Amino acid sequence: MSAASRLWRRAPAWRFFLYCFGLFLILGLLFPTPFVTRHMGWTHALTRHLPSFGGNAPKEPSSDSASASPDGSGGAGPDLSDPDRFITPDIATAITGLLPFAGHTLPLPAGVWHPVLSGQYGMNGAISLNVLARTDRGVVTGVIIASTTNQDVPRAVIEDAYNHCHDDRNYHSTIFADHPDGKTECSYITAAYMGPNTAISSDPLIQLAFKRLSALGFPMPSVFIVASWLNSAGVNDRVKGSTNVTMLLAPTQKGTVVLRAPLPYWDKRLIVRSQPALDFVRAVDRWFAGWVPTLRQGMTQDYVNAAPDPALARDPAAPE
Repeated sequence: MSAASRLWRRAPAWRFFLYCFGLFLILGLLFPTPFVTRHMGWTHALTRHLPSFGGNAPKEPSSDSASASPDGSGGAGPDLSDPDRFITPDIATAITGLLPFAGHTLPLPAGVWHPVLSGQYGMNGAISLNVLARTDRGVVTGVIIASTTNQDVPRAVIEDAYNHCHDDRNYHSTIFADHPDGKTECSYITAAYMGPNTAISSDPLIQLAFKRLSALGFPMPSVFIVASWLNSAGVNDRVKGSTNVTMLLAPTQKGTVVLRAPLPYWDKRLIVRSQPALDFVRAVDRWFAGWVPTLRQGMTQDYVNAAPDPALARDPAAPE
């Protein structure tokens, strides 16, 4: 009898852990973590030929980050063919300070914002959407994607959006609330890269908004720094519903699409090698930490015609 066979017969604990190793190896290949999928490209070739047991993984570092919204449509996607649900307002319209939004107040960062896309989607049009853009000398310096509903949203939908706050590709995440009654609130800072044909998200609404900006001739940078806030009411909250406000800020030289640092250095793993990139992300993080209470107050209370504090509203990408 060989040593291996004797070990197999006389070491039940060793056999147990060997079985577990094989089991968890298979599970790790079927359900790879974001860290594994980012660093082990071969996992895509494997999982491409396996049945999908969940949602599609984002193809870009933040392809879904800018589209996390409380959508109760069950993943079917919005009906972009319904002209009564979506409008493309006059891009020349100037909005400053705040925007009345579904009975609440959407505070706006500094600068002049222009409406890009507006409408309702989800079951019976329960979710309101607004996309706005800010420019400096014709160049896009910021985009706001805001969605909200006053109705209860399925817990599974909220958890799917909430997972963005736990993505290890984020520069920083903050969990404000995660209660058993369903109350959820979090924020995160990450990066979103512009793909071919201005594809920055898998969400068809966001694709439509960015395609409109491109068609109108607005230059945009190849990467945005994303600051996103998600809030979903619990069963004991007076105001029901869910809100997601995502801001894409251009990390560029003023009035240009020239990045403050080369494109590779905006990756979380490399950003420490570029002080300008690191400084900008840290500035966005500090600013957004002070801006979230303003968002919370505006989007969880009834509409109030009061502009936010100008000092708080000045984000790092705001025009001079």
